[in-house]
Amino acid sequence: MYLGASQTSLSLQGLLVAGMVIGALGVLVDLTVSQASTVIALRRVNPSLRFGGLFRGALEVGHDHIAATVATLVFAYAGAALPVLLIFNVGGTSFADAVNGEAVADQVIAALVGSIGLIASMPVTTALAALLAPRMSDKQLGRAEHAHAH
Repeated sequence: MYLGASQTSLSLQGLLVAGMVIGALGVLVDLTVSQASTVIALRRVNPSLRFGGLFRGALEVGHDHIAATVATLVFAYAGAALPVLLIFNVGGTSFADAVNGEAVADQVIAALVGSIGLIASMPVTTALAALLAPRMSDKQLGRAEHAHAH
């Protein structure tokens, strides 16, 4: 309310979208680090695995991780949009009008774009990690085990 009442030309809707993008980047980092860690853990457990085995094994984990991550992102976006939805409800705006309005459409598009980015990042990160993990020495794998903490 303070920013809206001030004389700045700051877009509150743009600020909300920027906050959502920053939040999505945090989720993206979590997903990609987890995928790379999964590949390294598979390599450590079975040093004979090469690209195909590492990629397929980590992809199985990645599918579950994507489902949970996208659900988290949707809930976060819904939580961020809740005040807008409450304003529509108090103002008597119908569901169809609210969904077709710019404020809600921006949130839906942001959720879709964020989800597409997350979905695309999982196999790319997994492939890169599966390509590089077989080249790691036993010493590097040991260091990776001690350096990782969740």
